[in-house]
Amino acid sequence: MNKLRIGLDIDDTIAGFSQGYIERFGKFPKVDWAITRNVNNILIKEREFWLGLPLLRKPDFEPRLYCSCRINNKRWTKQYLNDRGLPKSPLYQIPGYHLSKAETIRGKVDVFIDDSVRIFEDLNKKGIPCLLIDSVQNKNYETPYRIYSLKYAEIEGVYNKLLTDKNLE
Repeated sequence: MNKLRIGLDIDDTIAGFSQGYIERFGKFPKVDWAITRNVNNILIKEREFWLGLPLLRKPDFEPRLYCSCRINNKRWTKQYLNDRGLPKSPLYQIPGYHLSKAETIRGKVDVFIDDSVRIFEDLNKKGIPCLLIDSVQNKNYETPYRIYSLKYAEIEGVYNKLLTDKNLE
């Protein structure tokens, strides 16, 4: 049996970025530019912020790769994953929230898991199957391709539905 090559986002998929952000700044802004400003000007220098984020979910499989839009020191991200006993897999960091992950992960994964609606739509539009993992920020977005855990069986089931639906179009 061929196992799916699954790629994982980090913030709000594995690590509780939103929760950590609220603890640090008191609230989570409704506009992306405010988050980006605080990350670029303040959090980029705060090693303890990145290392102290709570663990939201742990996969029950070995991911093919991790890919995040973080701009912080990559060593901190690797340390975070290692400190929490997550599988060692290649880590790609795209330097900025508004960039696409498509070219970085194309051909390396069968399916990618992300909490961002923007990335979910971008990857699917560019032919890279992506599933949306449930988060506070995407609760109001309707999709049949939502997952609630990083359990392989759930991912495989929703991925197969996505493929079936794409073939019917």
